[in-house]
Order: sequence, then structure tokens, then C-alpha cells
Amino acid sequence: MNKRIWSSICGEKTSEVDGSSIDGSTTQYSIANDVLPSLGARSHRRIALRRFIVSPFDPRYRAWEMFLVLLVFYTAWASPFEFGFLQKPSIKGLAIADNIVNVFFAIDIILMTLFVAYLDKNTYLLVDDPKKITWRYMKSWFILDTMSTLPSELVLVILPGNVQAYGLFNMLRLWRLRRVSEMFSR
Repeated sequence: MNKRIWSSICGEKTSEVDGSSIDGSTTQYSIANDVLPSLGARSHRRIALRRFIVSPFDPRYRAWEMFLVLLVFYTAWASPFEFGFLQKPSIKGLAIADNIVNVFFAIDIILMTLFVAYLDKNTYLLVDDPKKITWRYMKSWFILDTMSTLPSELVLVILPGNVQAYGLFNMLRLWRLRRVSEMFSR
């Protein structure tokens, strides 16, 4: 067997000079250099997903998540204040800001339910089937996410007057804090 081929398969050093070597020194051949990427290498290939499905690794989706984390910090500040000091939404500016934040989280519920692929824990492949994406979200966080986006004014109209639900629904908004922990767990 040719010494050069044997050394390339076995990864042994040879005394022959490699033509691609700059300084003419001996080099080590390895099949791993041709098959495996170097440690820490990044691929710039785009993942082919179905139409209108967003990869969770897309930089635009990551920016959206960071924006939502900022809104979660607002919620973490405002909800305990409202729970502790307000019996009903009496401060109009605070109620408007809360409803704007709720709209952004409602948009995120739609986005998460229908359009963001997820990584399968068993195969480590992105699942881009809209039915599977929707079913997975409906089984996990959908109910609590939806309840945390209901406007306080609507809750006061729906529930009977003797139920002190305003504070409870504001504290339910702290459910959004899980988003911060999910982001740091990746």
C-alpha cells in the first residue's frame, strides 16, 4: 500500500514532504480533518424550513425574544406595585402601558403557536410541522400565557364584583418571568 495513503488513513507522520505545506516541513495527515469541522466552527448554511416557519436560532427571532425580556422586566416591576397598592386600574398611564405590553405578549403567543420551529429533544432536529408546533405549545404553556395577557379591565367586567381578581391577575403576569429563565437556559 502506498505510504502516503496509509499515513493519511492512520494519521501517522511521514517523512515525505507535503506539496501543500508552506515551509516544506512534515505534516500530519488525518481523515478527521476532511470529515469533521474544527472545534468551535460555525456553519453559515441556512436551515431549510417550511414556508413561514421561523428558526428559533434566527437572529431576528432572538432580537424579538430580547425585546420581550425587556417587557418582562417592566412586568416584574409593575405587577407587584399594582398588586400591593391598587385595588382597580385607576392610574390610566399604567393601565395603557400594561395593555400595550399585553398586546406584544399576545403577538408572541400567536408567533409561538404557529410559526416558531422547536428542537426535538430526542433527535435534535428542528420540527417545522405547524400542527406539531401548535400541539406542543397547547399542551405546555398556552393556557397560562393566555391568562397572563388578559387585560385587567376585561377581567373586572367578566368576574363578579365580590371576587378580588385584579391583584391575582396582575400576579399571574409574573408568569412571564419564565421567559427569562428559558432564555438563559439555552
